[in-house]
Amino acid sequence: MEIITLKMKRDLLKMSLEYTDNLDIDEEEFSLWITERINHHVDKEKISFSKEGDSVDEKNNCFARLWNNGQGEKQCTHKRTDTDYCDKHNRMLREEGVLRFGDVRNTRPTHDLIKQKNNIVERLHWIDPDPLNQIQQVLDKQRKKIICCGTNLIVS
Repeated sequence: MEIITLKMKRDLLKMSLEYTDNLDIDEEEFSLWITERINHHVDKEKISFSKEGDSVDEKNNCFARLWNNGQGEKQCTHKRTDTDYCDKHNRMLREEGVLRFGDVRNTRPTHDLIKQKNNIVERLHWIDPDPLNQIQQVLDKQRKKIICCGTNLIVS
């Protein structure tokens, strides 16, 4: 979270300084003042990356996990029947014997459970919900590409 906050502060300062080009003010003095104001306001606010409108009534809703663009932390929004699941996911359990992405109360499955049951191996590539871990994964993949593709690369 720190890296995102720092990036936001730098971007705000850069955008603010662009407005001083046409003004008759001391750029250094303005830079110090605006940096102080940015730090004050950004540090005062609590930044959250969760969506406000996505609250789920966990007690009354189906416990099936949804794909949700690979994040997999979202619970089905349909109301439960007399079991832990809605009509759709009860039908899936009756017909297939498993829920495709499992139950939100359990860990995320590594493979599509319906295809795995039918001896088809399809790995699920889940996205980490933590933005810092997402950035770290991108950096790790880029580092692997550099090491694998660079013929004269010296790594110290």
